[in-house]
Amino acid sequence: MMKNNIFAGSGARSAFVNLIYTELMKRDFVSYADILALYCGRPKGYYTKMVCNGEPGYGELKKAFPEVIRALQQACPDCIEDNGKTGKGKAFRYIGKSDDPLAAERQAIEQKRVEDYVAFCKASAGILPASWFSAYFQNTQLLLDTNRELESGSSIIRSSMEQNLTNIDLLPKFYKAIAQKQVLRFSYHPFGHEPFILTFHPQFLKEYNGRWFAFGDANREPYQAYNVPLDRIVGEVTEVNDVEYISAPKGFYQQYFYNIIGVTHENGAKIEEVIIRTKSQYQHGLLLTKPLHHSQKEVLPFGEHDGQWYGEIRLTIEPNRELRGRILLYGENLEVVSPKPLREEIKGILMQQLDTYFKS
Repeated sequence: MMKNNIFAGSGARSAFVNLIYTELMKRDFVSYADILALYCGRPKGYYTKMVCNGEPGYGELKKAFPEVIRALQQACPDCIEDNGKTGKGKAFRYIGKSDDPLAAERQAIEQKRVEDYVAFCKASAGILPASWFSAYFQNTQLLLDTNRELESGSSIIRSSMEQNLTNIDLLPKFYKAIAQKQVLRFSYHPFGHEPFILTFHPQFLKEYNGRWFAFGDANREPYQAYNVPLDRIVGEVTEVNDVEYISAPKGFYQQYFYNIIGVTHENGAKIEEVIIRTKSQYQHGLLLTKPLHHSQKEVLPFGEHDGQWYGEIRLTIEPNRELRGRILLYGENLEVVSPKPLREEIKGILMQQLDTYFKS
């Protein structure tokens, strides 16, 4: 049944099938132009006096519409009537008795999607921390089967990121607290300082370089986007019910991370254009396929320039320690051309490293 199920598949055709069926079930006349307008986010009637065949997905629409009509007529004969017009003005209306004549086909697709999702969940145990998976599938056959697969070595997907991190078991608790808008209280031990009790409004979770961070509002400065590495939490995390939860403004964290690598905004840092020179063709190609930052642009292809071989990329970014770390990671293969202060910082770090080796 799945092979002939019109709801099977994905992409534009699948989207059109679902749109057409939904609109026909309203028992109003529906035209190709109506469906195309819905698909493209246009008001109804937008394509009435316009050429449609150049619009994205129109070819898939021409295939999907007859498929839906055919499936409905097979399920309940004489359930479709047209408005008697031809060309662009032709429309169809569903007049059958059942309000959902293809319910079984739609349910079969939903069941298949659930089965696919469960299969993915089992496979993702090789990517997600074990504590995360256990928290959501505790005492289920799925967890038992997954653990058996992992133990037998039959899993087919694995992450290189080490998941045996300190306090990684807190990740589900913080996720649930964000979803449920729950204030938390715990002892936080920053590196090099004494621990203290923090009342925390978790708002966002971010992983960087194999370490998980919780961001939120706190009872200490800076109040907003206070950054808590999960591995610096000491002891029990408790729920606080006598403090009203503070939500993040819409889109705040998308903007917060937009111009940085990692999780750190440094005092006084501003957005700058950073030019980085690549010293090998391999390194240049690697950065093109695995950019340092979403703003990265190639400004000079790798090749011979002024008697030297190199290429250049540009980042529009706020420099921070994570950026410096990524640059240093590539060693002699990358050179910061500008801005000069960042170039001097990298140079100073390298000189200190050389001094360390020469002294030993």
